[in-house]
Amino acid sequence: MNCETCGCMFDVSAHEAEMYRRFGFPPENICFECSAKHKIAFRNGRNMYRRKCDATGEDILSIYSPDKPFQVYKSGAWYSDSWDGLDYGTEYDFSRSFFDQFAALKLRVPRLALTNMQAENSEYCNMTYGNKNCYLVFGGDFNEDTMFGTLCMHNRSCLDCDFSNYNELCCEVSDCIRCYGCWFAFDCANCTDCALISDCTACQDCILCCNLVQRRWCVRNKQLSKEEYAAEKAKLLDGSYTSQRRCTDELRELRQRRIVKHSHLVSCENVSGGYIKNSRNCFNAYDVSDSEDVVDAVFAIEAKDCFRCALIGHGSEQCFNMMSVIRSVDSACCFMTADCSSAWYSDCVINCGDVFGCVSLRHKRYCILNKQYSASAYHELREKIVQQMKARAEWGRFFPKSMSCFAYNESTAQDYYPLNKVSALREGFSWKEEEKGERRAPTCVPDDRIQEVADSITREVLQCLACGGNYRITAQEFKFYRAENIPVPRDCPNCRHLRRLHQRNPRKLFVRNCAKCGGAIESTYAPERTEVVYCESCFQQAVY
Repeated sequence: MNCETCGCMFDVSAHEAEMYRRFGFPPENICFECSAKHKIAFRNGRNMYRRKCDATGEDILSIYSPDKPFQVYKSGAWYSDSWDGLDYGTEYDFSRSFFDQFAALKLRVPRLALTNMQAENSEYCNMTYGNKNCYLVFGGDFNEDTMFGTLCMHNRSCLDCDFSNYNELCCEVSDCIRCYGCWFAFDCANCTDCALISDCTACQDCILCCNLVQRRWCVRNKQLSKEEYAAEKAKLLDGSYTSQRRCTDELRELRQRRIVKHSHLVSCENVSGGYIKNSRNCFNAYDVSDSEDVVDAVFAIEAKDCFRCALIGHGSEQCFNMMSVIRSVDSACCFMTADCSSAWYSDCVINCGDVFGCVSLRHKRYCILNKQYSASAYHELREKIVQQMKARAEWGRFFPKSMSCFAYNESTAQDYYPLNKVSALREGFSWKEEEKGERRAPTCVPDDRIQEVADSITREVLQCLACGGNYRITAQEFKFYRAENIPVPRDCPNCRHLRRLHQRNPRKLFVRNCAKCGGAIESTYAPERTEVVYCESCFQQAVY
């Protein structure tokens, strides 16, 4: 069939057909990439603004810019008992479409300024859960003493840590797991005290190396003695920015010609996609770990039986077309649910069950458009609404793009699937123009509140070499760099994040051939890439 958004031809695979059947929804006439882009455009993970809390009048940080037409409450006010989401409940009107009524409800019900649950001393994080003493962590959970992380879990004392789990004392790492004391590491596992490495496993004291397994005292993939290694380390990692820049450029060149497996798959069974770890029966899945029976997904952790979802995890099961979900089951077409069951077409509902078309509800059940019913009345009305939506070809479709609270270029989708203004508008998304005097706060908190995050800041205000904006180094950050003999970065946290992100493979499979045996493979490396791409068998023989 042809995708209704981009016009490309695509097939519904056998796995997809089975999942549509299991969930009871008709196949969407939207290709995987356009569907993922659509959902992720509802999430603003990193862009924060100064605005007023509509409950208290205080100045706050929020993912909603001041020009947004929503009621926005700071966390303490939103979770308080001073208001109840049921007070905004409304009767369902069958003369209007469901989406029209839901859009009107969204404009009235208070929204969370930042989604930062169960946090301790981690005020400046968003889309997170269970962090302690963390700063500017986005989409990362259960971290401690960690700064500048994206979709990172269970890390301690780390800086600039993306898509990485269970690491400690690491800096500038992406897609690493259980590493200690590593710096500028990519796609590595169980490594210790290494710097500028890629695709290494169980290595220690290695620099500028790729594809090593259980090695120690290596530089540029050459085995050295302990004394030789110490001398080379002193020259390469002398703490100067010039040396760091020279070494990172060399690592980039090494990565471009290294041998790689067709896709980043670790400890997996019966899977396809990229960056999948410890999972089974997952197909066309990207950034998935510890999951089972997940199809057409972008980022899932500890998920099971989920289809066409994005950024879900920690015990979510039987979810369809869901976005930003934690511990939710038997639910479909929702954004931002936590600890919910049987939630349908809802936005920001927490600890709820059997809710349909609800916004900003907590600990409620049997609600439609924020109005509560008896169990029997709820199910009867819900079935009538479903039939109306089926008649209008809306059932099973995610919310219309016009209902996102964010313009495309301030949403997470711009990181994952970057578009220019013309392309975004052509695909039906909105676009935010920078307003004169508008202040975003992606890299630092307001000047008058910086003391809440660090004991002090360095006197110098640095200018980012990448984007030209100003940023500061906190005392905690500066202490880390000095202790680890790492030069102070010359670009801001946002630009560092984008630099790491651009070194990852796309969330797309290409048909190509193994560079060694010639066999056909599906790979996240496009045919024109410079890396030497092997199938699983040939890679195992070459590296292990």
